[in-house]
Amino acid sequence: MIFKRKIKAKKIIAILLALMIMGLSILRENLFLELNAILSGENVNRANFYLFYDFLISYPKDQLFQLKIVLTFVFIVKIALLNYFVVLFWFCNSFFNKITIISQLILITLLLLGVLLSKMLGVYPDIYFVFRKITGFLQSPIPLFMLVSLFSYFEITKSK
Repeated sequence: MIFKRKIKAKKIIAILLALMIMGLSILRENLFLELNAILSGENVNRANFYLFYDFLISYPKDQLFQLKIVLTFVFIVKIALLNYFVVLFWFCNSFFNKITIISQLILITLLLLGVLLSKMLGVYPDIYFVFRKITGFLQSPIPLFMLVSLFSYFEITKSK
């Protein structure tokens, strides 16, 4: 009985963490819409809600650009950690945890190496859109959905 309660509690924690990922993704998207509007000098902000606009507009554009870079890394790391903990609490499988860590580290490393190499070769502006797509992917709930789908499939096929 106690064992089943522990499993149920872990699943609830995993669900709450997954909801946190979705909330962070929405917050990130809105924050970046506000930052991009300010950086591009747009009078019309496409953000869904204006939580930070009045605060952000008071800063110089160069500082906002630096903030955008820092926030990109912060959101990638936070969402990657939350992905790990969702998998940890939902599946309680150390092999799945290793796959989660390794896959995210590979994507982040490839992204960083790609950005550095493209900047050194002077082709960064030409392939920025690729890095933007990878960055957006890492800052979204999509990796979690893919991991949970994959691991659920593994569990189903293993039990047959």
